[in-house]
Amino acid sequence: MYNTSLNDKEITFNDLEKKIYKYVCEEACRFMKEVLTHLDRRLLDERDTKVYRNKGFKHTCLKTIMGNIELDRRIYEYKTDDGKLAYKFLLDEYLQMDTIGHISTTLVEKIVDNVTNVSYRDTAKNIKELTNQEISHTAVWNVVQKLGSKLEEKEERKILLNKKGKLNGSKEVKVLFQEMDGIWLSIQGKDKPKGKKSKKKELKLGISYEGWKKRSGSKDAYVVENKIAWASFDNSKKFKELSDASIAEIYNIDEIDTRILNGDGASWIKQSLGEEGVYFQLDPFHRSQAIIRAIQDKKEAHKLIKMLNEGKVEESFEYITNLMIKYTDDENKFKKLEKLYTYFFDNKIGLKPYQLREEIKMPKAPEGLEYRNLGTMEHNICDVLAQRMKGRKMSWSIKGANNLAKILAEKASKRIYNVINEVCSGVVSDDKLETITEMITLTAADVNKKVKKSKYYPIQQARVPFTGCAMTNGRKAIQSFFKEKNFSELIYR
Repeated sequence: MYNTSLNDKEITFNDLEKKIYKYVCEEACRFMKEVLTHLDRRLLDERDTKVYRNKGFKHTCLKTIMGNIELDRRIYEYKTDDGKLAYKFLLDEYLQMDTIGHISTTLVEKIVDNVTNVSYRDTAKNIKELTNQEISHTAVWNVVQKLGSKLEEKEERKILLNKKGKLNGSKEVKVLFQEMDGIWLSIQGKDKPKGKKSKKKELKLGISYEGWKKRSGSKDAYVVENKIAWASFDNSKKFKELSDASIAEIYNIDEIDTRILNGDGASWIKQSLGEEGVYFQLDPFHRSQAIIRAIQDKKEAHKLIKMLNEGKVEESFEYITNLMIKYTDDENKFKKLEKLYTYFFDNKIGLKPYQLREEIKMPKAPEGLEYRNLGTMEHNICDVLAQRMKGRKMSWSIKGANNLAKILAEKASKRIYNVINEVCSGVVSDDKLETITEMITLTAADVNKKVKKSKYYPIQQARVPFTGCAMTNGRKAIQSFFKEKNFSELIYR
């Protein structure tokens, strides 16, 4: 334990707090090592010796929020179904210790909490300050790559299951809203696009939600309900497969009558058009942005925006045509209006707001929800991807950006911790926890009691040294030492 002198004038409460915290964490690591060692020994005794052959110990270091745990655990040889030799750690299998680079799931969660908001270097600094663990920014990067790769593998399985018709969500809704957009990121190294002036590549983001509900404590603010997000650098075909699988994982797609698809008109966004019940709408933000960029006169721009908001599509084309005639002699303005006309013509099917379309029969919204105007995508692009991945002269490799984006998407879906536990489980189930609690640390007063039979592992019984012997000052000192210490602490270090 930490000892301090009253004459030590330099000590502060902050110093004392840190020293005690460090001491407690070190004790927790020691106790964790003892528990794992006991479990490993019990698994050795209870294994099927005909199947698993003990091949000795292998050293490892587990990184946890308490600190590093140095551990020697047994490795076993066995034969697979096809007769080949393979190896496994029964302790890892028993406790579901599928860690990322020997980093505990809890520590991975702490890393993800930070890395989705700040840089890898700042994340490493924060972990050092908030836990008894020191980790480099390279190790943080490795965690992101490993977790992102596992998420990508999970997505590939979802896509495959959906293609086979075996991915059927249980949730039933009549209407589902989808929005998609992309963010252009600077690409570095060998991944840079070749033969192009731009060295950027578009990272695609898709979201779905069931409607809007009022934000708690606010009269006018709304939030979307049950938002699910997914992100990828994939081409349009593969991204559509990911979108379909992400939805099919949660929802019973046979019960969805209407899907409103909102986007900026890019061809990869409109891949679902032609499917029954899918309706495209040009994103109101991009629609208004295009108008403001093309028409300098604010009154003329606002008039056109109002027309489109009211669903007057044909009148809006006529209005743009009249403006082109008006500015025939101004080449710059004319080209901008021509570009605007082409953009709207290419997306004419989605110019009218979905609420004003006769072909869309919207049912009554479920209790507590509303069906409002679309246009949350730019906000989601900012919150989910841009704040972390754009700006500050950042550039990315394709794989690095893809892995972080998948983590950010899971966080936006509010399921990142469940996914972490799913892909790198370090959870100890209740029945295993009961087994562990049987390992009670004995004090000197308890050790002389008759030991009960245990179905878990044998315990050797021993008395306190020199019990029943003639006492000398030296023997009294040794017995006094044992009374002040737990036997589990009296190990060789």
